[in-house]
Amino acid sequence: MTPPRRFDPAVPEMMDRTGNDPALLRADLTVLETINRRLGGIAIPLRYLPDFRPRTILDLGTGAGDVPRAIAQRLNVTITAVDGNPEILAIARERSANFPQIRFEQHNLLALPYAPGSFDVVLCALALHHFAETDAIAILRRIHDIARVGFIVNDLRRNRVAIGLSKLMARTIITNPIARFDAPASCERAFTAPELHAMAERAGMTNFQIRRHVFFRMALVGRK
Repeated sequence: MTPPRRFDPAVPEMMDRTGNDPALLRADLTVLETINRRLGGIAIPLRYLPDFRPRTILDLGTGAGDVPRAIAQRLNVTITAVDGNPEILAIARERSANFPQIRFEQHNLLALPYAPGSFDVVLCALALHHFAETDAIAILRRIHDIARVGFIVNDLRRNRVAIGLSKLMARTIITNPIARFDAPASCERAFTAPELHAMAERAGMTNFQIRRHVFFRMALVGRK
């Protein structure tokens, strides 16, 4: 049986907070980049993006910008990468200095300023679980609205094994205090595939699939 989702808006994940120790935040983002390289965070969008033949991409919740950088190395696209945390965006801009095709902007994902159909493809990776269900549906609705061709939402799948492993790692091998808190919190706050499917329908999406991936990942892939 899948454990119930544990989400408390009064206790955000540490990486969502401002005022983190800069060295610890940089180290945490480096860990997340390694996880994305090894556990599907980069492979998943690169698997589906060529089918859309995009020229413009909007990446929501970009973090340190490692996914846009990986895409820019492989596809001839321009990317607008968005995050709400100014401290994280500063690191993303620094690490992406050699990628002029990536533009970084600070926005709340619940107040995006973009017009309907203003980007070919909208990406959102490992961000949806940071929000309450009603807010996640609102974000999905805007993703569907902003995308001209399609969208790829890549996130964790909540299940007992993922939660147990993340808690074990937090007690043993994870040394960064930000990651130590956020790893199990993310797994507990993640949605299940059926939950994501239901939320996508409530957001007005119709032409989409939920595809399960290894390492407790899932991708909502759809077209307009």
